[in-house]
Amino acid sequence: MPRVPVSCPPGFRGRYTVRPGDTMFKIAQFFRTRLEALTVNNPHIPDPNFIVPGDVLCVPGFVSFPCCVVLRPRVTVPVGTEAVALVHTPATGGEAVIVAGTLPPPSTFGDYNVYLATVIIPEIDGGPGDVLRPTAEDPPTYAVTINIPLAARLTPNSRVVIEPFKEGSNLSGPIILENNFLSCR
Repeated sequence: MPRVPVSCPPGFRGRYTVRPGDTMFKIAQFFRTRLEALTVNNPHIPDPNFIVPGDVLCVPGFVSFPCCVVLRPRVTVPVGTEAVALVHTPATGGEAVIVAGTLPPPSTFGDYNVYLATVIIPEIDGGPGDVLRPTAEDPPTYAVTINIPLAARLTPNSRVVIEPFKEGSNLSGPIILENNFLSCR
């Protein structure tokens, strides 16, 4: 019989159903959590060295995902300017944020030629970012996947921002869209 917890502690990312070949160690690595945190918070599994497919585990974490948030304008933007950020577990494990949106040309906001999306994680005083790339359609959809470094964890007060940027000069424009992950708890 699969073992299922009655409930998970507050602040947990969610539940994970054990699959064939899983071990507690592999699951902890996949979700980038300490093995000790995984085992101690799953008391319904008396021997963490023995898990079976179908067992359900509470997975510790700060942000539940998958979760999608709508980025909100910070400045006046043209009608139809909108974007979302999707927090998910990529196939390689860990945490990633996909940022996608319909945006006007970056030059709308000044002498800029690309958009930069950044995930700001307050606990590390900054965060990873990358250039949003446009698709071929007109108007284009801009998108990028940002993998969160193993040393960092998304928290509810982490933010995603989009700003115009001038490649070659490292000149950033105003944040045009942003939101945090408070709704992903």
